[in-house]
Amino acid sequence: MTKFFKILNIVIVVLIIFLIGFLIGKKYDFTIDSNDEMIGIQYSGNEQKIRRLVSLIDGQYIDGVNSEKLVDDAIRYMVDQLDPHSKYLERVVVEKSEKEINGEFVGIGIEYKSLNDTLIVTHAMVDSPNAAKFKFGDRILSVSNQDVLGSNAAKISRLIKGRNGTTVNLKVLRNGKEIEIEAERRVIPINPIVGEHMLTADLGYVKLARFSQNSSTYFHQALDRLLQKGMKKLVLDLRGNPGGIMSEAEKIADEFLTKNELIVFTQDKDQKKKYIYATNKGLFEHGNIYVLIDENSASSSEIVAGALQDYGRATIVGRRSYGKGLVQREIELGDGSRVRLTVAKYFTPSGRSIQKPYRVDKKEYNQDFQQRVKSGELFSRDSIKLNEQLKFVAPSGKIVYGGGGIVPDEFVAFDTLSVANWLAYNQDEKYFQDFIFKKTDQVRQIPMLQSQNAFNKYFSGAIFQTSFLEMLGLKRELVKDDYFPVVNDYIKSTVGNFMFGTQAYYQFWLPHDDMIKKVFELETRKR
Repeated sequence: MTKFFKILNIVIVVLIIFLIGFLIGKKYDFTIDSNDEMIGIQYSGNEQKIRRLVSLIDGQYIDGVNSEKLVDDAIRYMVDQLDPHSKYLERVVVEKSEKEINGEFVGIGIEYKSLNDTLIVTHAMVDSPNAAKFKFGDRILSVSNQDVLGSNAAKISRLIKGRNGTTVNLKVLRNGKEIEIEAERRVIPINPIVGEHMLTADLGYVKLARFSQNSSTYFHQALDRLLQKGMKKLVLDLRGNPGGIMSEAEKIADEFLTKNELIVFTQDKDQKKKYIYATNKGLFEHGNIYVLIDENSASSSEIVAGALQDYGRATIVGRRSYGKGLVQREIELGDGSRVRLTVAKYFTPSGRSIQKPYRVDKKEYNQDFQQRVKSGELFSRDSIKLNEQLKFVAPSGKIVYGGGGIVPDEFVAFDTLSVANWLAYNQDEKYFQDFIFKKTDQVRQIPMLQSQNAFNKYFSGAIFQTSFLEMLGLKRELVKDDYFPVVNDYIKSTVGNFMFGTQAYYQFWLPHDDMIKKVFELETRKR
């Protein structure tokens, strides 16, 4: 009923605004943002000039023209003149963005990979209603009686998609036999926790991939599970996390801060400030925390890392973060498209803005990573340029700096000579993926490898070591003995990823990770 009255009130307000706008010459309008909040609009003379121009082109211009495209191009050009994070979102982009932010999609909840013109199921998602119906290695032959052999993933995805609550029939080839599967389409939540396990008897690990809807709930549950396993210290991995919903970051920071500690504050164009404070609901308000960040940790990741650093609640490990301290609001434009408009800046508890300078050419702004490589910042802490005019004293007494990302407490250089780093950063290459997937397909039917626990215990990447080196064009006798354990664990982690998901990957690969090694080093110092 509450939702009904909310909608009724909106309708009444819309009608009143429409009537007023009609009566005074359509100088007023309204729109809705992504939180269903109404925004009033008053048109200036310039805006009315644009409306007249579009009307004249539609009604008077001699040649045929796509005025919708003209308007799209004009809007895109205007928004491009603003800061780097304000964007015009066309309808198709809005749909994709909503799926990422909402952290869910409608589908049957399976993941698959293309190999030799055939899509092969890797695994069904845990929250899928079809989790027990599909097996690793199932070859998809048809969808809704349409032959899909040789089809690309995009076409098959379109056939599988449909309305929530409906079903779709798939024919798969499993162990040489054709099997018919009726799969249910449901809203499938996307779990942003891609890594969760105990590194030692008392040191837990959680990797958060994004701050989407309900990320804080998933994170809370992960914390609870690890605490039940005896966790007293935590590694929170935010590397590569681009951010997302700010309120989710606030809730996650609240897990670690005590009541009334400031998490973040924002300031809009009118200098109005909004303060967000911690509550007494945190699960892990005591105990050591290590937060891992890198040059791709942005926005909400920086809110969490910045707050924990300012209060001395965490040791920040890694490399300087991206440097995005602008708050966006997505606003409807009336035809399904939206503008993602920067409406405020956010600041850490110490008062520092971590937004890197953007009053430069956008191309230069977007090439920040290349600039960091050239300056040597990824390889040496001394190459990080600190602005002494943006020095702040944090609540913990620590000296911190604004003006461009979170500077870590413990720097970890990117080691270009590390075999582990080379393997990790090339794992998405097609020839790597195809090789590992083929090998995974070979071992999938071995009885003792059907469960993750059994896989953890019995599988060794050494069985594919020689062929992996041959695939890379390396002779075994030319490879240093120290490299073999790294190669073996890489093979095991990537095979585990295909069979059981990212949780398995991080469990087997993290011992070779430089930042995890730094955490263990810091732990040793404290003893």
